[in-house]
Amino acid sequence: MKTNRILLLFIIIAIIVFNTDQFVFSQTEVRMSLDEIIKTATENNQVVRSSKLSIEKENAIKQKSFNIPKPELFVEYEGVQGSLSNADSRKIGFVQQFEFPTNYFLRADVGESQVKIAQEELGRTLNTLKTNIKINYTGLLLKTELLKASRENYKTYEDFLFTAEKKYDAGESSNIEVLGARVNKIKFENEIKNIESDIRSLQSEIRNLMNVDYYILPSDELTYKELSLNKADLIRHASENNPGLKIIKYQKEKFSSKVSLSKGELLPDISFKYFTQKLLGDNNYWGMEIGLGVPLWFWGEQSGSIKESDYELRIASGEEISLRRSLENDISISFEEYENSMRQVKFFSGESMKEVNEILRQSKISYKEGAIGYVEYLQALNLAFETRAQYHNSIFKYNIAIINLENLTAGNIK
Repeated sequence: MKTNRILLLFIIIAIIVFNTDQFVFSQTEVRMSLDEIIKTATENNQVVRSSKLSIEKENAIKQKSFNIPKPELFVEYEGVQGSLSNADSRKIGFVQQFEFPTNYFLRADVGESQVKIAQEELGRTLNTLKTNIKINYTGLLLKTELLKASRENYKTYEDFLFTAEKKYDAGESSNIEVLGARVNKIKFENEIKNIESDIRSLQSEIRNLMNVDYYILPSDELTYKELSLNKADLIRHASENNPGLKIIKYQKEKFSSKVSLSKGELLPDISFKYFTQKLLGDNNYWGMEIGLGVPLWFWGEQSGSIKESDYELRIASGEEISLRRSLENDISISFEEYENSMRQVKFFSGESMKEVNEILRQSKISYKEGAIGYVEYLQALNLAFETRAQYHNSIFKYNIAIINLENLTAGNIK
């Protein structure tokens, strides 16, 4: 009796642990559209959050541009005889030092350019995030369509195998037809598993980009929308809007301001002293002093800073030219892919798909009736599957080309 109770307790614990594991490791799936995914990702993605904090940090650093040194309070005694109260002269006042005034404004310009760079870094981060989401989501749509087609083909080969076995049993066909049908059925079973694995990988990548704890089921479909694009317009938009180019633009502004600031540091610093003086027992003496700090050793740090900023400016200018050429080249490549994939989509979306479906319908009937043989029917099945796959892939490539162009131009192409 005691043994039965222990066994029962063990079974209950095992059930609880199993159910707990099921709960912990369950993979929740949520059906979402592309726009909903992008909205969630821009709110949750850690890289985006860090980029936003970088803007706040640069704004805080900019406030240090007018960092005036602390004023110094001083007391001076001269002609002390026995005690400080018997001194012949006493001064009480403060000293304030300043850089040459233009330096503060130039340093503020450097800080402002750095804030703009951080803002464009955020823009580039968002642009990259949206592009990655679009590419993975479009891939998910493609794999969903291919999975649907593979399951349909699997069902077709099941029917093919059933018919082949019946004809073999009736002595109307050879064993080769049965074996061929089985091999193709197994092939599509493996194809379905491969596509399902690809779907899980794409869901995982989207989940990571969104920074959420659930997986995505697409609510959209893989569609084709014909657009009329002009390469010259795309290059112009990229030149105006691409975050990488904007970053270099503001870097050039920053380095230009740093050159001016480095030269401004050759100008004299200013010191101001204001004090009250007791002299020979009279406290009514007031005075002030103004001093200039002349940079006699300008060939040292200041000269090096000027050269450093000048080289940074020249490097940024060279990188801007290189990036513009690279953008034009990337746009040309993506535009060529856009035109080529559009041509393919138009080809398949015309009469081709209708004809393929009709071939598949007629060949299925003809094979059952014995009008065509195993080889002809197999060719019809392969033709139907390959044509459908090519059609879906052409839509995928077309959309990917559009996504790449949107990434380069930092805009939505409609």
